[in-house]
Amino acid sequence: MKRVFTLSENSWSGSCLQYKWQKTVGNYLAVAVDPDNFVKIYDRHGQKVNELNLPGYVSIHNDGNIFAVIAEKSSSVYVWDANVNKTSQLDSGMR
Repeated sequence: MKRVFTLSENSWSGSCLQYKWQKTVGNYLAVAVDPDNFVKIYDRHGQKVNELNLPGYVSIHNDGNIFAVIAEKSSSVYVWDANVNKTSQLDSGMR
């Protein structure tokens, strides 16, 4: 197996990580760290391009150029658009 991507942040030692690649182009990687409650988005060169601080457990879904992040016990959905490097917060109306 050939290594294509390495993240060497020591602060993640012993943490539970969840990650998703951008499906269509593969330029971005989203990493959720539990229990530290943040999501970091990296480009394919390992450079951090965005960070979201969220309460509770985080679930990540990627579809094309959009990363959606859902925080536990929250009705908000955080959406990061890779085309414009912008984060938006949407109210799902669900509790």
